[in-house]
Amino acid sequence: MICCLNPDCANPQNPDEANFCLSCGIKLVSLLRNRYRIIKLLGRGGFARTYIAEDIDKLNEECVVKQLVRDQFYGGRGSEAQKKATELFEREAKRLQELGKHNQIPTLYAYFKEGDYLYLVQEFIEGQNLLQELNQQGIFDELKIRELLSGLLPVLETIHQQQVIHRDIKPENIIRRQSDDRLVLIDFGVSKQKTETVNSTPGTIIGSLGYAAIEQIQLGEAYPASDIYSLGITCFYLLTNISPSQLWLKQGYSWASRWRQYLTQPLSQELGLIIDKLLQENHEQRYQSAKAVLQDLNSLPVPQFIIPHTVMSSRNSLPPHSEVTEQPTKYIPQFSTWEFLPGAIIASSGSSFLALAILSFVGTMWISSGLWLLILGCLIFSQSRSLFEKVYLFLIAIITNIFIVFIFQSLKIINPIQSGINGLIVLVLLVVLAGLLAFMIVGISQIMNKFISQYF
Repeated sequence: MICCLNPDCANPQNPDEANFCLSCGIKLVSLLRNRYRIIKLLGRGGFARTYIAEDIDKLNEECVVKQLVRDQFYGGRGSEAQKKATELFEREAKRLQELGKHNQIPTLYAYFKEGDYLYLVQEFIEGQNLLQELNQQGIFDELKIRELLSGLLPVLETIHQQQVIHRDIKPENIIRRQSDDRLVLIDFGVSKQKTETVNSTPGTIIGSLGYAAIEQIQLGEAYPASDIYSLGITCFYLLTNISPSQLWLKQGYSWASRWRQYLTQPLSQELGLIIDKLLQENHEQRYQSAKAVLQDLNSLPVPQFIIPHTVMSSRNSLPPHSEVTEQPTKYIPQFSTWEFLPGAIIASSGSSFLALAILSFVGTMWISSGLWLLILGCLIFSQSRSLFEKVYLFLIAIITNIFIVFIFQSLKIINPIQSGINGLIVLVLLVVLAGLLAFMIVGISQIMNKFISQYF
């Protein structure tokens, strides 16, 4: 496929043999700068379009091509808006050139003008951004928030040391790279040097609504603490799945001082205090550097609802010059009992009914057990849960069903479904008993876990 570069095109995808766009009629560019083959549209912004492309000089390696749409800024406000957009676009290219050698920042490949447009070519990061991850996997727990902070703060420390303020930290601009699971910071389109002056006209918002600090919105100023505020807002969104822009529109910045009321899962007091300091309205009361946040983060104790597992250092995620002392931050999360319990009861009761039905009709224990395990495994492991929860559900279902099948066979009922009302009553009672057993197993395991966490 070849993609039309006309930003107004409603359907830019075209077959390889086409010379003119089948949708808008514009002549197609087969190779941009005789090197980049545009494959598909990746995204649209206020003044730019982003495409996936292939670099034919690098064995068709995928890259990202960003196109500045020079004649369509902000409802046609004219040359002033065009000049500003061009300045931001060029600034993004310079930032990537300066910072792209960092392993967690995309590398700049090219910056040029062709036809009526400016183009920026950068490294393609394969993976999901954190907003996509949130939508797919659900809200983050404390473990994932600690991992987010441990993984991204060294990147912020590096760019701040280079006198660069990102100014647009948010889940969409953080990608979890598929190849190594590291977090990559993207989109430096509104970043600035600390020494640069920013002329912010009324109505101009630098950054994303809800994520941008008050000094960015009201004064057009930005500091390392401004990025730190945006990172705190990002943590809040991932913990709650509640849009900070909606809260900001209704309550201004006052909601951030009451962010805990929106939580639906446990969070340690110590991490809460760190997020409190990230979200201070006054930038002077926030952390003044990413390094200071890391130092507090690495000194946190293990919360009661997290079991220490493997002592790991995040030193590998730090740039070589970092002097931050790393301490263990890798844990296995303990899920919420009240969120897990209904699933355990349903899995045990449902699988018990399934086991009794298969056993009644098949009759042979070995064939029935194999068929039951296959069906149960497919149903449980296809759910959108963590692997730990899936295995735990599977084990609970097996334990309860061994007990239920033992009782069933001791009653010597050949087929309860065909045994009339008495057989159906026995079947219902056994299914209910399976649910009660699951409730007891989960409760006992939680009591044991608390005892082990407290005394060992």
